[in-house]
Amino acid sequence: MKKILAITALVAASSTASFAMNVTDELTTATRMEAQRLVPTADFDNLTPAQARAIADAVYSDSTGAAQLIRSILLNG
Repeated sequence: MKKILAITALVAASSTASFAMNVTDELTTATRMEAQRLVPTADFDNLTPAQARAIADAVYSDSTGAAQLIRSILLNG
């Protein structure tokens, strides 16, 4: 039983670390495409890290107001 718990803890710790390493300050291709679909006229080049994270959050968390939120993020820098 102790071995199973130790292995489970090891797997959980290593998967969390690998997830954290994949976090970037740029939009992924899928996120960029979804944001572009929501706001076709927007320019997603040269985003700050904070803008990229905020746009990704908007795309994946607010389905009804995502387009307006993305416009606001881009306007307010």
